[in-house]
Parts: sequence; structure tokens; C-alpha cells
Amino acid sequence: MNKKLFLPLFVYASLHAMSLDETIQKALQHNNSLKKISLEVEQSKANRASKKAQNFGRINLIANYDHYNNSRTLAPLTPMDIVSGVDGAYKIPTTNDLTTAGIAYNVVLFNGFAQQNSYKISDILYKNSIIKSKLGHEELIYNVRTLYLSLLALDEQLQAQESYTASQFQLYEKIAAAYKLGSKSKLDTLKAKNSYEASRSNEDKIRSNIEILRATLTTLIGGEEFANEEPLNINIEYKEDAAPSSIENLSRYRLYALKSDLAAKKVESAYASYYPKIDFSSYYGYSMGPNATTNTSPLTNTTYINKGDFNNETIWQVGLHLKWNLYDFGSKSSQVQKEKLALMSTRLEEEDIKLEIDKNLKVARSKLTLAKSEYNAALSQYELLHEIAKVEAVKYENSAVTLTDLLDSRAKAELAYAKMINAKYEFQKAKYYIDYLLERGEKK
Repeated sequence: MNKKLFLPLFVYASLHAMSLDETIQKALQHNNSLKKISLEVEQSKANRASKKAQNFGRINLIANYDHYNNSRTLAPLTPMDIVSGVDGAYKIPTTNDLTTAGIAYNVVLFNGFAQQNSYKISDILYKNSIIKSKLGHEELIYNVRTLYLSLLALDEQLQAQESYTASQFQLYEKIAAAYKLGSKSKLDTLKAKNSYEASRSNEDKIRSNIEILRATLTTLIGGEEFANEEPLNINIEYKEDAAPSSIENLSRYRLYALKSDLAAKKVESAYASYYPKIDFSSYYGYSMGPNATTNTSPLTNTTYINKGDFNNETIWQVGLHLKWNLYDFGSKSSQVQKEKLALMSTRLEEEDIKLEIDKNLKVARSKLTLAKSEYNAALSQYELLHEIAKVEAVKYENSAVTLTDLLDSRAKAELAYAKMINAKYEFQKAKYYIDYLLERGEKK
């Protein structure tokens, strides 16, 4: 390729490379799974507001129309209302088509604190959704970091593999030329060609894996194509925090603690069925309709209401209502027992998650130590095998070793280099895993 064309292309690729921090920010802003979690937070918040509003009762606008086969009075009447005078009954309007309209207010005054517990449960669920959102952020950051590091590891491996392929091709061409001159055998030529083709095949595998990981990152950042990554400086050192986070302060633990709180509130709600339920209701409105008959008194021959005259009556009422279930053949006690058992189960889960978090932290620190040890071992091995490969190349030139020995020494050096790259990035992944467990990914 022309060097003048290569430079602009390199600059263009560098300008469009996305750093790890930029990739994380893109993911936090555009990841669809995270957006769904945010919607769940809003849903639980709305549910909490709904439960709180229920404590203040309900105001309803009521309107009814009923047609009866027999006429009805517009308002409930006592016998004394009817016979209050000589012509009292004739003064009372009736209708077959009764229309009522008014406003009603109802509120629960006491139900064994079930309604208050319902709000507290919704509040716990809201807090639970917030914690899940935070954990979702942490998990997404860890996944992006892990994929990004895997990409960088493959980039280094690809660069090394391309260099190795180029050297293998040079060796093949050199041996092929020597074969034509008669100084090398056909077998050596085939061995060199086979080694070169195998190396080139490994290049293609690495490139394919790179494309797969980039496609995965594209999904995590919400569909914006991830095309290039920036190198990351990795320091093979790790210092533990002087004051590590307490497990009880971790959101992952608090999630289960809230689950126990939720189960405890459900026990209290189950006990509410043992108490009476008291509610208050009130109504103000009108009953109206066309009079069913012409009301004429036979004694005075006076018509008080004509058929079809439209009449109305003002209706209002207030009331207190009590309902107390005295016996239900064991249903209440069974429900309470069920919720108590669920509470015991969640408290065991709370203890288990505490032990699991502690175990995961120990495992992560062990992986960190192991990765550092493997990196140092691979680095030392590579330095040794690289020198051996150079010596073997000189020996082969002088016909002191076979081509198989030379290719074997090169392959071992290349394998050691790949191990060194993997160990370096596995060390960084272990550091990020500890950050994930301690929930400090967003802080870094």
C-alpha cells in the first residue's frame, strides 16, 4: 500500500476508535436492557404513589338510570311521611324511570393495618427496583470492560500472529528458493508451507473472534456500531483498599435484606385478616324522574302532581360500616403460616448471599494472584523461548538442527507470548471483577 494513502487511513481509524470509558458511557446511555430496568423503577415508583393515595379514600361521581315495572318513590320514605296529612300520599312523587346523580366518598378507617402495610410493601419494592438498577449498571460496566479487554487481547494476539505469519512466509520462501537450488529437501518446503498456512488460518480465527466481540459490544451500546478500540495501559499490580466495603453495605446483600423485610410485611398483612374492617362512606346527590301517575286527592279533588311532571329529591347520607370475620375454617391461620415460612426462607437466603459474596471475593482475589503469577511465568518463559528460537534459526542455517526443531521452537515461543498476553488481560479482568463485586465500577 502507498504510504501516503496509509497515513490518512490510520488517522481516520484512530479518530473513530472508542476508548473504554467512552464505550461504558455509550452503554449506560443507550443499552436497552438498562432502559427497561429504568422503566421498572418508574413503574414501582408509580405503584408506590398509587398505594399511598389509597389511604385517602375515593371520591366518585355516580349516575344511574333504572326503569321499573312498578313505580318507585324518589327517596326512601317512612310510614309517617306517607300519612303525615289527609292528602300526604298524593303529594309524594313516584316514577318508573328513576335517574340518580351525585357524589360519593369512601375511605377505609381501619383494616388491621393491611392498607398501611400495602404501602410499605410498595415502598420496599420501589427501593428494590432502585437497587436492581444500580446492580444493572454495575453488571453492564463489568460486561463492557470484559469484552473490551478480550478485544484488546485479541488485537495483540493478531498483531503477534501477523508478525509470526510474515516470518513463517519469509522462511517458506527462503526454503522454497533453496529447494530449487537443491540445498533443501521437498519435505522441508512442505513443512515450512504447512506452518505458514496454519499461522495464516489462526489469523483468520482471531479476526473472526474480533468481529464477533465487536458485534456483541455494538449490541451492548444500543446499536451504534463499535468499529475500533483503543489500547489500554495495564499495570500488573493491585493494592487492596485500606478499608474494604462491608458486605452489609453492598447492594447485592441489601437486595436480599429488603426481600426479608418484604416477607415480614406480608406476615403482618396476613395477620390483618384477624382484625375487623371499618370504613366510612358518604353520599350527596339527587333522585329524579317523570311522575308515574296524576295524583288527585278524592277527598279534596285537588291535583298535586300531574303525570309526566318532572320531580327531584335531594338525597344525602353518611355511614360507618364494620365487618369482622369471626371464623373461616382455618383459612386465616393457614395464610399466616404460609407467610411465616416464606419469611424463614428469605432470612436463610439472606445468610446464604452473605456467605456467597464473601466466597466470591476470596475467589476473585485468588484469581488476581494467579493471573499475576501466570503473567510473570509466561513472560519469563517467552523471553527464554524467544532466545532459543533465535539460536535455533542460526543452527538451522548451519544445518545443525532440522526444520522441525526450528518450527517447534518458534511455535513454543509464539504460544508463550499468547499466554503472556492472556495472563495480562486476565489480571485486569480479575481487578474489574473485584470492582464489580464491591460495586464500585461506576466510581472508576
